[in-house]
Amino acid sequence: MIQKLFLNVIVLSFLLGCGSGVEFVELPIGGNIEAVDKAGNSISLKSMQEPVLLVFFGYTYCPDFCPNTLAKIKSAIEPLSDEEKSKFKVIFISVDPVRDSPETTTKYVRFYLPQSIGLSFSEGTTNQILKQYAAYVQKAEDGQSFDHSTYIYVLDKNRKTRKLIKSTDSKEVITKSIQLLSGNSI
Repeated sequence: MIQKLFLNVIVLSFLLGCGSGVEFVELPIGGNIEAVDKAGNSISLKSMQEPVLLVFFGYTYCPDFCPNTLAKIKSAIEPLSDEEKSKFKVIFISVDPVRDSPETTTKYVRFYLPQSIGLSFSEGTTNQILKQYAAYVQKAEDGQSFDHSTYIYVLDKNRKTRKLIKSTDSKEVITKSIQLLSGNSI
């Protein structure tokens, strides 16, 4: 079931990416998260004020995709005005609940993006969220690293997933997604 949903989302994302501009649809994955993190804090994406959330799954020991993606987001927001920057937030969700605490995850993501939030949940909650987002995660044979999907999930003010940004997409796709969704010009 999850594999079929994930495959459908991939095909839909590919088809949407064939256009010349940034296009949005309501995807049947992702959305609001209401859970308690490992520090005992209640988390609800709907309670966040920013109209656009960029949700990314990773882990603080990631050697490649996570730092590269966060650096790409940082580069993508450089041309934004202060007002535009106030209309989105990056939510980094750890896929390594054993090693990543809420504090280390937040410290990690804020190295790249100071206004971001890092979240770490119990293993059970993490697995539920991964399923909700149809995110792929597999612990590698070394037992320390993870193979994981590298999509950025773009959520609108109603916390509906409106776009999946691929790691191979240009930083301009990120910039335009923030601008268009935060301005409600879709």
